[in-house]
Amino acid sequence: MGDARTTFIATKVAESFGIKPDECKAAMGAYDAQIKAFYEPTGPAKLLFYHQVPEEETADGDYIPVGTQKKLFVTSGELDRLRDHAIYFIRVNTKGVSDKTVEQDVAAGEVRGSVLDSFRALVTNLYVPILKSQANWGKNTEENTTEFVQGIAKFGATLTEAVQSLQGGVDLMKPDKKHVDAIELRPQAFNRAAAEPEVAEHIEAVLEDWCDRTEALLEQGEASRKESDEVGPDTELEYWRNRMAKFNSITEQLKSKECKLVLGVAMAGRSKAHRNWKAIDMKVTDAANESKDNVKYLTTLEKSLEPMYVGSPQAVLDGLPALLNNIKMMHTIARYYNTPERMTTLFYKVTNQMITNCKGYIAEGGNLWNQDKPALLENLKLAVKLEEKYKEEYRLTRDRLQSQPKGKQFDFDTEKIFGKFELFTKRLNKLIDMFTTIHQFSTLAEHTHIDGLEEMIQNFFKITDDFKRKPYDLLDYTKNQFDRDFLEFNVNIHDLEMALQGFINSSFENITSTEHALNLLRQFQSILQRETLKQDLDDKYMVIFQNYGLDLDAVQKIYEKHKHAPSLPRNAPPVAGDIMWSRQLLRRIEEPMRKFATNDAIMKTKESKRTVKTYNTVAKALIAFETLWLQAWVKSIESSKAGLQATLIVRHPETGNLLVNFDKEIMQLMRETKYLQRMGIEVPESAKMVLLQEEKFKNYYNQLSYALKEYERVMSTILPIAKPLLGPHLDDLEKKIQPGMYILTWTSMNIDGYLHRIHNDLEK
Repeated sequence: MGDARTTFIATKVAESFGIKPDECKAAMGAYDAQIKAFYEPTGPAKLLFYHQVPEEETADGDYIPVGTQKKLFVTSGELDRLRDHAIYFIRVNTKGVSDKTVEQDVAAGEVRGSVLDSFRALVTNLYVPILKSQANWGKNTEENTTEFVQGIAKFGATLTEAVQSLQGGVDLMKPDKKHVDAIELRPQAFNRAAAEPEVAEHIEAVLEDWCDRTEALLEQGEASRKESDEVGPDTELEYWRNRMAKFNSITEQLKSKECKLVLGVAMAGRSKAHRNWKAIDMKVTDAANESKDNVKYLTTLEKSLEPMYVGSPQAVLDGLPALLNNIKMMHTIARYYNTPERMTTLFYKVTNQMITNCKGYIAEGGNLWNQDKPALLENLKLAVKLEEKYKEEYRLTRDRLQSQPKGKQFDFDTEKIFGKFELFTKRLNKLIDMFTTIHQFSTLAEHTHIDGLEEMIQNFFKITDDFKRKPYDLLDYTKNQFDRDFLEFNVNIHDLEMALQGFINSSFENITSTEHALNLLRQFQSILQRETLKQDLDDKYMVIFQNYGLDLDAVQKIYEKHKHAPSLPRNAPPVAGDIMWSRQLLRRIEEPMRKFATNDAIMKTKESKRTVKTYNTVAKALIAFETLWLQAWVKSIESSKAGLQATLIVRHPETGNLLVNFDKEIMQLMRETKYLQRMGIEVPESAKMVLLQEEKFKNYYNQLSYALKEYERVMSTILPIAKPLLGPHLDDLEKKIQPGMYILTWTSMNIDGYLHRIHNDLEK
């Protein structure tokens, strides 16, 4: 017994039970084999020590103490009842317990009081908080992690219910041991005992105590329940489970030898207490049946109620039809729980838990002021939607039952059921209004490019900061101070909105372009969400639409006036320029009309019919204008290409000078093709082929122009007296130039060779 491992265990045991280490080691010597087996990798993984008076089980199944001296012993915990507390050791190293690392290889702990209560405390106070706070779950999915943590939390809650059900029960008084040992469980023995005054009097007192205790339990009805106004429906199941356990405890105790003896003797003596007990026993049976029946039906709701405790408001909303259907079924077939009072209480607690769930979900992101406003608004709206869906499903279920008049109806106190949720929803709607305003102005603050907003934005932040300093919880709908502050907030915001409305009106006064007005309107609509301002912006749509009608008339007049000679953009060729002009007019009316068409309110007005008719007329004319010009140009392509068949060079008929014979129509064709392609218009392949040769044609033109200028320069430098001497050279140069005048065209393949020969001769 001298190794470090045993010393470690002995020290822990001595500390736990308050005994001397030497005494502890001596007592552990009797369990040396079990302790050494615990150190081995293949041995038992736990050691459990009790320090109490040993007990033994009698033939009747009762436990009686053996002596009065406490003893330290190792037990499995399966047969020995724990009277005080225990200490346990668990081997956590799969390779066994080492002398050097015993503190790392072994985990130790105590079990005090009820084993079940200790396990409950371990799960709910240690494991659940640790698991909830753990961030890294490796490769496990978020869904599986959430399901696991919620399962552990639910298990902890079940353990809590189980512990509570074992507390506060009735322990029936036991008769003196001398009477228990002396009286046999037989009618003759009961009669003899009843005839003895001392025994009869004692039994009478015991039975009267039973009556008093049991009546007190029976009187602990629902009216005496002390619960918070915020509790959820799980307390209903918890209450009835607890009550069932207490009555079951009485029933089980009545099966013991002591209780049978008391009842036998009392019945034999026909005592007054026995007559009272018979009446009480019937009440106990009824109460036990009631609690058992209620537990049975309330248990069927557990699955439907689960989302309220571990899910989101959306999960609760999705499960409402199933929940109401289950409650309806329970109301229809339950024997005891279907009273209006109990059903109203159940619905009331369901409402409580929905509110608690919504509060937790909304506050999950932290302080409401610091949360992302669009996400917060979605969460608030989801909670409002849940309340609406809850009332809707309740009404649907009630109406279905009313269609069957003979069945049980939902005749419950709806004011009590929905009253709190309606108050909570009113608060949520106010918060939605407030945070929508805050989001609107916060978004406005980001648009610093809109001149004139700085002062309004500063005033807004001052109003918001004043509200932020209020000390209460925004979700606590019982605090009326919020309503007064909210009213003051709205008054301040109203003044700010009036200023903003004036700013918006002045912004539109100086705008003449419909498209510019629509862009500004869209810009304001993207940042203004409050109904009052949205309505004002919607009214602006009608004003802009009326101005748009004037724009249409103006465009129509411009088209009619200039369609025969439109003003062309700088450097644009005629056809492309005319199409660009018509498209610019079309774009001026088309984009606004596309936006107006999405506004049903405008399209339903009488004025819209005339405007749409004018738009169709003008748009049709502009599209036809473009089509006609394009068709005419396509037809002219071939005639323009005819210039490519001309010779490269031509002699001026009057001056005799040589000129580059490049048709300007070809250049125009290439420019038109290039511009039209840039505008996204599909052009014929023949025009594309000409455009592809643009660089080549320009290169030939430039080289020919240079060659002819050189030719003129060379000829001008030759003196008349020298011309006869240079006659053969000049004739040769003339022959080299002649193919370009009579044979080669712009589509010829050997133009490069021709230019090369001319340049060589000129250099000579």
